[in-house]
Amino acid sequence: MAPFPPPPLPPAVDCDEAACLLPLVAVIELKWLAAGVGQHLHVERMQHDALYARGVLAAAATSSSGPLRRAAARLDALLDAGPRAA
Repeated sequence: MAPFPPPPLPPAVDCDEAACLLPLVAVIELKWLAAGVGQHLHVERMQHDALYARGVLAAAATSSSGPLRRAAARLDALLDAGPRAA
């Protein structure tokens, strides 16, 4: 599996979760599954930075872990659907 993108930038300004790109619970699931294969991701950046999120999801899609690949595919579909409605 390719390594995830480089360490995170400083966190973005807080927003309410409805304005975030991805739901927190799904990002946390991905974070723990990624940790299981030795990868680290930055939760806030996943929710605010689409380019970073796409890089993480692309790397996770190549994992040998089936659960990690499936979680990445679910988040990728949400990211492709566009901004979340409030």
